[in-house]
Parts: sequence; structure tokens; C-alpha cells
Amino acid sequence: MTKNIVFGVLLISLSQILFAQVNLNRIKIGKEISMEIPENFHAATAREMIQKNVSARTPLAMYTDYNGQIDVVVNETSNTWQGGDLEVIQSLYKSSIANLFDEIDFIQEEIQEVAGRDFIIFEFVSTVSDENDTFGTGVSISKYTYIQYTLYKDKILLFNFTCPAREQNQWQAAAHEIMKSVRIK
Repeated sequence: MTKNIVFGVLLISLSQILFAQVNLNRIKIGKEISMEIPENFHAATAREMIQKNVSARTPLAMYTDYNGQIDVVVNETSNTWQGGDLEVIQSLYKSSIANLFDEIDFIQEEIQEVAGRDFIIFEFVSTVSDENDTFGTGVSISKYTYIQYTLYKDKILLFNFTCPAREQNQWQAAAHEIMKSVRIK
């Protein structure tokens, strides 16, 4: 009987950890952009941005969790895009994303309206193999990503949530909430 009670308590505790509600706070990114991020995230330092940023452009904003494993990034393309053909942009970005990884499993890829604005949305789990031991690990790295793009003043804004794939179940619902909270005036 005692073993059953202990097991029950452990099971309840584990489920609370795995499926805990993430509290979000609204932040402003410049004058016209706002979104919600987890309240325990902090603005990334310049060093963290340099280490994690694969783009030549410094992000407009980057927030990370206490151990630097989970990131929310907002960035803007340097090139201009005139016209509103989101299907063409979607096709280009899907090809670009697919070429970045050794393996990719798309969960979602669509154009969706969020707060009156059309966004190109990609949700996926990706794997990069470090076969040449480039990073000194020699192992594969798997990530869960939810990324969305929108046109804004002839540029493309991108909003990206990334966490280790092993934490997808814990963070997927929060990633959806974060991305649905984006507001652009």
C-alpha cells in the first residue's frame, strides 16, 4: 500500500513538472512589436547572441531560459521583399530550413492569420549530426522549433522558439501560445 502511495505521488509530481503551465509576460520589442515570453526568461547577453546567432544580423530581441537551452528570438531580414506572395516566401524558407539540417520532420507548415496578420508557420523537429566532431561532441543534436514569418515594412520579420527535442512535450503548448501572442501595429 505504501509503495502505491509513493508511486502515485511521484507520478503526480512528474506530470506537474512535464505539463506545468508556463506563465507568460508581454514584452515590447521596439515601438510596434510585442509578444509574450515566459516570465523566467531573461534578455540574452551580447555574448549569448553571438554564440547562438547563425545569422549575420544581430537579432532585434533574444530571450533565453536560465540554462541557455531554450530561446525565443525575433529578427528581421536585411533584404527587402515587395509584394505579398506568401506562398513564394513559404516555399523559399521551407527549402532553406530543410537544407540546414541532416534530418527534419515537419509537424506544421502553413499560412495562418494571427491577430489580423498573415504568418508563414513552420513547426518541426530537426537533427544535425556532428559526424566530423566539429563541435567536439561527435553526437547528433535534435531541436524542436516553432518559427513564423510575416511581411512588415517591405522586410520579413521572423519569430523563433527553439528547445531541445527531448523537451518538446513540455514546451510545445507554450511555444504555440508565445507565437499566437505576437502583435504588430
